Amino acid sequence: MKVSLITTVLNEKDTIDEFMKSVIGQTKKPDEFIIVDGGSTDGTYEILKKYSKKYKWIKVFQEKGASIGRGRNIAIEKSKNEIVACTDAGCILDRNWLKEITRPFTKKDVDVVVGIYRPYYTNDFEYFQGLIIVPPPEKIFKSPSRMSSRSIAFKKVCWKKIGGYPNLRTGEDTLFNIILIKNGCKFYFAKNAIVYWRMRRNLKELFKQFYRYGVGDRKSKSIFKMKKNLLFIVGFWFYVFLLLFSFFVSLHLFLLLLVIPFLYFFTEGFKLAIKSRKISGILYGFIISLTKRIAYVLGVSFGK
Repeated sequence: MKVSLITTVLNEKDTIDEFMKSVIGQTKKPDEFIIVDGGSTDGTYEILKKYSKKYKWIKVFQEKGASIGRGRNIAIEKSKNEIVACTDAGCILDRNWLKEITRPFTKKDVDVVVGIYRPYYTNDFEYFQGLIIVPPPEKIFKSPSRMSSRSIAFKKVCWKKIGGYPNLRTGEDTLFNIILIKNGCKFYFAKNAIVYWRMRRNLKELFKQFYRYGVGDRKSKSIFKMKKNLLFIVGFWFYVFLLLFSFFVSLHLFLLLLVIPFLYFFTEGFKLAIKSRKISGILYGFIISLTKRIAYVLGVSFGK
């Protein structure tokens, strides 16, 4: 069974070598690895060209300004094989990932194989971030919004059937999965197909990440299928309205309303401390949960 591996990249100079080494070190090598660079300006594209010269099965193309969805479609269009595996730069692949993500295609009635992803961290901020934002495998397999194209493989005929990935910069994989399911594609969940996902290095990067998720979910209209997220956004703006109203009506009510989000995010931190068995989880949980929630709401509400 021949397999085409595809990915998109943009300004990944600091992590691209580790990612490429994890691809090259796979126990099952892809028959071709097609990379589409979206217009890197930090030297990523030049590094990738060196890999393509050394390994003939690695092919690198550049499409400046291409969204992630468009970049994936370009890579798949250039691929030669019926089975397409997809991952993301910025990750590290388990050495058996490609073997495990493609193994189910030997069975009948398998169109899409979804693998799992685990957090890759180097410090406490990244560690606690991983505990908060990376779901356990059973949750990944239950929801299209949790399934990620950093760990997926599918038959090209299914990709053609639904018209490819949506041309979005983020949220494209959620919508892609939803459309695949709607079109009757049969999913298989491979718990041993593992990708290690790098956590964001600081709050600024974390804010940008969830802001983009919010923008993507609104543009793809996936937000209307995520009842919990939609409820939180409505609740957030209702709370802001009440807070502003109480400021002019009652100082006591205003102060009481100010305490509510503090208690909510303190509770999130407390639960994280119990889960990690580290008291510092209270502070990290408070800050990380607050940042990702506000960033996502602003992205859905105002992002372009």
